[in-house]
Amino acid sequence: MDVAQTDKPVETKISDKVHFEELTGLLEKIKKAQGIEKKKQNLRLFLDQWRQKHKELHKGKKTTDSFYPVMRLLLPHLENERVAYGIKEHTFAKLLIKVLCLGKNSPDASKLLNFNTKREANNDFASVAYYVLKNRCPKNGNLSISDVNKCLDDIAVSNTSKKHDVVHETMLHLLRNMTAIEQKWLIRMVMKELKVGLSQNSIFGVYHPDAEEMFNVNNNLEKVCLQLSDPNIRSHEIAISLFTPFSPMLGETAHPNKISEVLSGKPYLIETKFDGERIQLHKQNDDYSYFSRNGHNYSKTFGASAFQGTITQYIHESFLPGIHSCILDGEMLGYNSDTGEFGTKANHYDIKSADSGDYNPCFIVFDILLHNDKVLTNLPITERLPYIRETIAPISGRIQISHYKKGVSKADCIEALNKAIDDREEGIMIKDCESVYRPKARREGWFKVKPEYVDGLMDQLDLLIIGGYRGTGHRSGLMSHFLLALAKSPKDGEKPNIFHSFCKVGSGYTKNELTELNEKLYKHWKKSDENPPKSIVLAPGFKEKPSVWIEPSKSCIVQVKAAEIVSSDKFQTGCTLRFPRVEKIRDDKSWFECMTTRDLEDLKQKSGGKLSNKLDENVDDTTPVKKKRTVAPKVEKKGVMERFKPSDTSHVKMVHNIFDQKDICVANGPKLWDKAKLEKHVVQYGGQIVQNPDSQTYCVLADKKTYQVNHYIKSNIYNIINVSWFLDCIENKKLLPWTPKNIIHATKATIAKIREDFDEYGDNYTYHSTYQDLKDVFSTMQLSICGQQIGP
Repeated sequence: MDVAQTDKPVETKISDKVHFEELTGLLEKIKKAQGIEKKKQNLRLFLDQWRQKHKELHKGKKTTDSFYPVMRLLLPHLENERVAYGIKEHTFAKLLIKVLCLGKNSPDASKLLNFNTKREANNDFASVAYYVLKNRCPKNGNLSISDVNKCLDDIAVSNTSKKHDVVHETMLHLLRNMTAIEQKWLIRMVMKELKVGLSQNSIFGVYHPDAEEMFNVNNNLEKVCLQLSDPNIRSHEIAISLFTPFSPMLGETAHPNKISEVLSGKPYLIETKFDGERIQLHKQNDDYSYFSRNGHNYSKTFGASAFQGTITQYIHESFLPGIHSCILDGEMLGYNSDTGEFGTKANHYDIKSADSGDYNPCFIVFDILLHNDKVLTNLPITERLPYIRETIAPISGRIQISHYKKGVSKADCIEALNKAIDDREEGIMIKDCESVYRPKARREGWFKVKPEYVDGLMDQLDLLIIGGYRGTGHRSGLMSHFLLALAKSPKDGEKPNIFHSFCKVGSGYTKNELTELNEKLYKHWKKSDENPPKSIVLAPGFKEKPSVWIEPSKSCIVQVKAAEIVSSDKFQTGCTLRFPRVEKIRDDKSWFECMTTRDLEDLKQKSGGKLSNKLDENVDDTTPVKKKRTVAPKVEKKGVMERFKPSDTSHVKMVHNIFDQKDICVANGPKLWDKAKLEKHVVQYGGQIVQNPDSQTYCVLADKKTYQVNHYIKSNIYNIINVSWFLDCIENKKLLPWTPKNIIHATKATIAKIREDFDEYGDNYTYHSTYQDLKDVFSTMQLSICGQQIGP
């Protein structure tokens, strides 16, 4: 490992002595390496060299020097110590244009500013920036990893304090002392998206077998790197500790009819699912800390001491005498003291802000993890809950205790869900009475049940797309969110000619579905700097103005589900949808057949804005539920056939780790090995199922070429492998290499690798062929006799 030459005295930290250029060289190697194992091996080699240098430098002395300076750059999205940069791609582009003194209308400036256009869609911003910088940066960098971290700290702090001149100077310093490749990776670090093909799970796993588990508990990369510096020393027990945030325990989605089956008939607890901010409260005497589920500290707003903040000063006296320390898990809601009601996220207030308008923070406690220095996480929830009432005395509208009741049957769960629907609540939580508290775990006995998880319980609305919003990250180059409208009710027999903005939606579709929708509408988009069509009406002040418009007659209808209709001044309708998501694109409907303002009023009057219907106790989760409102024409009902649906693998146990958490997508299978059976075996043998493949997907399994498989082939970015290879791996209980006979379609990189090992007929250069192998090879050969081709 090279050592950076500096004029200052030698420091005692490895990061001062290692070039940033060496780290970016590592990232280039990892990016280009084929296969997770090769990528991890490159990182492992770098880490081994780092540890050796660390050993030589410190000679066994106690030190705070660790791998943290590198880890915070490898996992920038998990770094909580550095304040936000406040810089997105467009801001970075303008910064580079200024620092490089580019003309605003120059080709390079245009490239930077329009990086997410369709023409540049295959490149991320960092790649486009590299193209612009490659002839403008030095050939060799001279900054250490510490230097770069210091510069990033300066940029973050200066951006927060609006010192734009310091940001400019720091960027200029980096440009003068970094290569273009270093700049490319620096940009990705600032954007917090490295795209090297290694998940955080893999990076943590290379560093230490307990690293991810510890991070799930404390959400602190520096502590993980410092406490787990020796990979040979295991951390068998990780304690919850005061004033150190951890990732909370989560619930997996479930159908109400499946709860009793999943819990094997055992009793369970039923609790309201709250629509607020998940918060953990840490208290020691008069000191308080509040952390979000992502580890962000909101103590400054809520109150770090007994007589401060928007909530602490009101709840300090609620803690019973003798309580000197505790950690409470719960939900921070907004409470309106005038109406005596709790708000929801759809009310457009931020409870984490010092000014929440008509709402004051109210903390709903549903679990306790520490009581007077005693850690309770290993106790069953039924034994933890009594400690809550031994800790606090509730104060209405300030700090309250969540109400639980016991259930034992399917009917109990359905009754509770129907009550939640009547009360216009988000849903319910179901908790195994024997469940212990496991940070970040999602499959340990907690379940969330919402109306939208049950087919037929939610009204479906047909809305018209009238605008689009440009995407970022993996959705760059696409319109990722859409402004939807409903029609002003026309006279009988006439088509509507006025459309009122109603909601904004950005979920419910896959990347492929989103791409197809963009291709369909692309030629009809009009820039937002042009006036919208006269037929489109936004809320006063042009609120929720989209990036692009579309003439209603050129657009299409999407079918949307949502939880309820809530008041909003951001849309012309005066209301909007809570938790909207696209169910499907209605190609069977014309643009003028969308929902109308009259339909909206009828719907609001029918149930006070609630879009959830009740669940019949006698209807199971596979039975179609008759909808109370039917908007669609009488056509044959279409849906996903059972054999194409994702299977429930939540309770499949791993029996052998063949696939080492590789992401595998199952497209289809042979008669005796359908999609559901294959997916369960993928999980059983150590793999992870994905329904929509992406660049991180190891392979797509298929038995035959279907429309879906041909779509994957056309994209040319996935390895599509015959199911027979998967079955051979299971039979041999090891991960077998791909051979030509296994491959339905391969990427360029895979083809290059195959050509290194096999000849044009599929015969391996290095392994002895079996009789069957030779038979397969000969079956692919063509013989030429007297100039005539004979053979397959």
